[in-house]
Amino acid sequence: MAVTRARKTEIQLRRKQIAELYVQGWTQMAIAEKLNIGQPTVSLDLQKLQKEWRDSRIRDFDSVRELEIQKLDRLEREAWAAWERSQKPSQSAEFKDDASNIPSKKKVKNQNGDPRFLVVVHQCIASRRALLGLDMLPALPKEDTHDNSVERTDRIVSLVTAIRDRERAADARTIIIDQHPRDVRDGSERGQVEDGPPPGLPGPSDH
Repeated sequence: MAVTRARKTEIQLRRKQIAELYVQGWTQMAIAEKLNIGQPTVSLDLQKLQKEWRDSRIRDFDSVRELEIQKLDRLEREAWAAWERSQKPSQSAEFKDDASNIPSKKKVKNQNGDPRFLVVVHQCIASRRALLGLDMLPALPKEDTHDNSVERTDRIVSLVTAIRDRERAADARTIIIDQHPRDVRDGSERGQVEDGPPPGLPGPSDH
């Protein structure tokens, strides 16, 4: 069913009242009691109002930003033109007699250009980038660099070195164990006595 013009006017008036109370900090229940309407109606109207406000801000922001960009473009064009003019040779003339229009001496001076105009150009570029949000874009993820490869290689070498050190330590313990006498028996079991001098006494070859 189509909404009549009177109904549209009624809804617009109600939403205007809801908006005025809402920005003053009224709750939805308080607004509903104030206007003698249901709380779901207030909630729905607020959703519509917030969408309108958001769309309006976006439109206003875009239009203002576009206007400012147009101003910067004009200023940048003028700065570039002034820079070009400042590079042209300057000329001056001297006249002997004021009544004569023929110059007696003419001077030409080459110029390198006024760098202040380039400063204006740079400022225009920086301002335009700020308005467009180009300097706020997230940085791209960095690819795997040579430093990371070197770091991984160092970790691998350290790990291999640690493993080799452990293997050498294990081999050293095995050699020490092998050097102990193997003819070891219990205290009650006798072993063979090898020929030779008693411990602590010199043998025949020591005399």
